[in-house]
Amino acid sequence: MSTVLPEAGLIARGNGRYRVNIIVDRCKECGICIAVCPMKVLAKSSILNRNGYRPPEPAHVEKCIGCRLCEYNCPDFAIYVEVESK
Repeated sequence: MSTVLPEAGLIARGNGRYRVNIIVDRCKECGICIAVCPMKVLAKSSILNRNGYRPPEPAHVEKCIGCRLCEYNCPDFAIYVEVESK
C-alpha cells in the first residue's frame, strides 16, 4: 500500500561520492529520469506525493556516477545530484 509523504518531502540517498535528491511534490511521474539514467539508479517508488504521483527513488544509488542526466532532463526540476563532502 502506498503512503503520502509529508509536505516538505525529500528523498535523498548517497553513495559516499554522490547524493541523489528528489523533491517529491514536484514530480509528475513522467519517468524521464528513470529512462535516461545510464546506470539504472532510479526506480518508481511505492510512495504517492500530494498530487497522487509516484516519484522515483534512488534504488541503486551505489551505481550513481554523477552524470546528472536525470537532473538535466527533468522537466519539473524535481531531482538534483550533489557531490558529497569527504
